Amino acid sequence: MTVENRFVPPPLETSTLRQRLLQGVGGSNAARGSLSKCAIQYRQFLSKYRGGDADADTIETLKQDLIHEFDLYQIEMRKMVLSIRVAHVDTEYIDREITDVESEIQKTRFEIEELRNKYPEAKKIRRNLEEFETISKKANQRPPRFELEKSIDEVNGRLRKVEDNAQKNRDEKALREKQFHLFMQSLFDLKESLAEDDDNNNNAQQQASSPSKKQKQEEDGGGEVKAMDLT
Repeated sequence: MTVENRFVPPPLETSTLRQRLLQGVGGSNAARGSLSKCAIQYRQFLSKYRGGDADADTIETLKQDLIHEFDLYQIEMRKMVLSIRVAHVDTEYIDREITDVESEIQKTRFEIEELRNKYPEAKKIRRNLEEFETISKKANQRPPRFELEKSIDEVNGRLRKVEDNAQKNRDEKALREKQFHLFMQSLFDLKESLAEDDDNNNNAQQQASSPSKKQKQEEDGGGEVKAMDLT
C-alpha cells in the first residue's frame, strides 16, 4: 500500500470553501452551472466592482455572466431534482418488481412444499400398486372363485350378525342413557322439593319464635328503665 492510498485528507467545511473561493485560493477551474463556478464569477464581479479600474461595460458583462451562471446553476438544480424524482420513480418500480419477484418466489416455495408433501402419498400409491401386482400374481395361484365367494358369504353372514348385535347394544345403551337422565332429573326435582319444604319449615319456626323474642326484649328494656330510675 502506497503513502498516497494511506493518506485521507480531512473533510472541507462549507464556510472554508466559500472563503477560499471568495479570496481566490480555491482556483478558477469549476464546472459550468456549479455552485463553485457561481462563487468564482461572483468573486470576479466583486473584485472588478470594488477595484474601480473597470468600466461600466465590463461591470455589466461580469454582471450578465454572473446572472447567466446563476441561471445555469438553477437549471442544474432542476435537473438534479428531476433526476431525484426519476430515481424515486425507478426505486418504486424496482420495489414493486422486487415485491412481485418475492411473491413469485413465495408461490414457488408453496408449490415446492405442496409437491414435497404429495411425494410420500405418491410413493405410497406406487408401493401399493407394486403390492397389488404381487398379490395379483399370488391370487392366480389360489383356489377357484366360487369357493372364495362361498367363504366370503359365510364371513359376511357372521359380520351381519355381529353388526346386528352391535346395533342392539347401541339401542340398549341409548335407552339406558335416557332412563338414567330421567332418573337424575327426578332426583334433582325431589331434591329441590325437599329443599323448598325445609325452607318453609325454617320460615315457620322463625315466625313462631319471633313473638317470644320480642317480648323478652321488651322485658329487658323495662328492667333497664327501672335501674335508671333508681340511680
